[in-house]
Amino acid sequence: MRLKAPQHLRGQVEAIIDNAKRYYEDAKYYASLGDYSTSYVCVAYCEGLLDCLKHLGLIDVEEGAMAKRKKVMVAGVFDIIHPGHIFLISKAAELGDVIVVVARDSTVQRLKGRRPVAPEEQRLEVVKNIKGVKEAVLGNEGEDMLKIVESIRPDVIILGPNQNFDEAKLKKDLEERGLKVEVVRLKELYEAHKLCSTTKIIKEILTREDLQRLVAEPDHNVSR
Repeated sequence: MRLKAPQHLRGQVEAIIDNAKRYYEDAKYYASLGDYSTSYVCVAYCEGLLDCLKHLGLIDVEEGAMAKRKKVMVAGVFDIIHPGHIFLISKAAELGDVIVVVARDSTVQRLKGRRPVAPEEQRLEVVKNIKGVKEAVLGNEGEDMLKIVESIRPDVIILGPNQNFDEAKLKKDLEERGLKVEVVRLKELYEAHKLCSTTKIIKEILTREDLQRLVAEPDHNVSR
């Protein structure tokens, strides 16, 4: 990295670079504690400061010297979108570019014993348009759930607090396939609203008499 700032701005630019270095050191510290979410946020702040200086023409950074944004993978059913989904994706976006894997209908049937409410193509279309999602793809058919990870080759996999995966086993299984992936589980369970899970939404619909009457009405293709 080379300073290009005029003399009268060099002191300010150097101070900003010092702040970026502090964020970088903080990132290493939090990573050593296993607090990867905070670590990646510190990295993002560091990159943001340096990016601003670069775009203003105040520093010169050689190609490849700036760390590329990490590829962050999130996977799930995403059946009836609720605030918990938005929270998970927004947290993943703090760490890098988010790629969402939407579970196939057959996978949901096999693992949950029921079909999803919305078919896979509809769920995929909705997820593609959520803020913070760079790319969304359907998962693979069959029981090999790690095959899609081999295809995407993410830097980080984010697990929600309720997703039934053992982080250590998942990381070990990936390493056996030659994949070095950071596995991060969100500790916070988003409960800011009453209906923050697909199950809660379905139960609410099933217990509401007014909604049951709506279901019994003929479908006149009226948007409600």
